[in-house]
Amino acid sequence: MPNNTQAKFNHNLTLRVIELAIITMAITLVLRPLFVTLPTLFTVLNLANLVLALVFYTLVRLDLFPKWECILSLVIAIILIMPMLALSGGVNSQVACILPLYPVFAALIGGYKESLLVTIFLTVCVVLATIFSTDIVDLSEADYSREKSVVRGFWLTMSIIFSGVFGRFFLKKYTEFTEQLRDENIHDPLTGLLNRRGLNRNFSRELDSASLSTSPLSVLLIDIDYFKKVNDMYGHDTGDICLVQVGKLLADNIRKSDTIARFGGEEFIILLPGTTQLDAVKVAEYLKGIVAQGKFSDFNLPLTITIGITERHPQNDNALKMIKRADKALYKGKDKGRNCVEVSE
Repeated sequence: MPNNTQAKFNHNLTLRVIELAIITMAITLVLRPLFVTLPTLFTVLNLANLVLALVFYTLVRLDLFPKWECILSLVIAIILIMPMLALSGGVNSQVACILPLYPVFAALIGGYKESLLVTIFLTVCVVLATIFSTDIVDLSEADYSREKSVVRGFWLTMSIIFSGVFGRFFLKKYTEFTEQLRDENIHDPLTGLLNRRGLNRNFSRELDSASLSTSPLSVLLIDIDYFKKVNDMYGHDTGDICLVQVGKLLADNIRKSDTIARFGGEEFIILLPGTTQLDAVKVAEYLKGIVAQGKFSDFNLPLTITIGITERHPQNDNALKMIKRADKALYKGKDKGRNCVEVSE
């Protein structure tokens, strides 16, 4: 999801994760001395971690390094926990239970690649910490057997790997879900064609492309003639079938580079990049002809269409102006008796 909405979502999610970490560290710093006595070094580390987290939170909040937020988050997260692990028994440390959360957080604020790298890094660290568990000093002076350290290291490794696999599964499902939502957001549920939102996106893209390349861009605004009579005589279900079939017929007879959308009601709009108004007339006449030759719905209804055409003006033109010109041409065609192609002034 490499767009502005996704970037904003990731930014806000990163802030929430850091806030949660800061709150957790602050609570730990205040409450832990009430229940357990630990060397002063642990308190110093906690304070240093809290300061580091606050500094990073400020940087993210000010949006100073938007492209590096994810990487910095993961690096700082590892910096925060590794010294504490090294001083509190490695795999035997109570802090080690947090490690399996790291791949999931990496997946949330980064992606699959980040989650995989964190999983590999933590797995290697845990394996090494397990192998050399007898050489890791626990400043809390707790005693651990070699066998217990190996068992804990094994299950911690499995938990981290499982977390990495879950992160991958989560990202896959999340991507499928967001793609489905994005698809539904820009497509008309009846015809399956682009809706106004999808049209606006493509229109903006085509206008930018035409402006940069100084190539022509034409618009066809299409209306099914006397469509209200179809709904009144045969019902809206039959009207919907006609809309779907006409939309599909139009979509099947334009280029892949063209854009077709349902503009509303019984209207469709087609963007023709790289097409002059003169060539657009030829396309429109062809589309008008194939619709007139067709039979639609179970009642084999004959339908016709009226088409208004306009071309992008070289100076100060935009989607709204082009659509208004095409709409005027369309209504001019309706006034002439419909089933015709009309060019804007």
